[in-house]
Amino acid sequence: MNKEFLCTTPPWFKEFHASLSRREVFSNKNSQIIEKSGKRREYVSRLFTKATGDTISNYINKQRIEYASKLLTETDSHIIDIALESGFENLSTFYHLFKPIKGCTPKQYRDKYNRVKTGI
Repeated sequence: MNKEFLCTTPPWFKEFHASLSRREVFSNKNSQIIEKSGKRREYVSRLFTKATGDTISNYINKQRIEYASKLLTETDSHIIDIALESGFENLSTFYHLFKPIKGCTPKQYRDKYNRVKTGI
């Protein structure tokens, strides 16, 4: 977060930003997340971009991908179940966003981790 901007950021925004890293928050639809702030969507979006340099949607998707990555390496759950638990509404969107962030597909990510873990 932009340190200069942080000094002038309203307290509700700091709480809102911190809440985005919690699964029970980021697994909701983006519109529901913003709605819970009690502020107008445009205002929250503008403030968020100014504070972080990123859009709310991009930030939330990164949180979801990080959570999914953890599940891919720590569980044997099916990839579609991981996508849904992470807050993605469909597998296509999950794959579309996962690869640019992690550099490989979810299956490749899991396989790579499993090879490292087993020493193969």
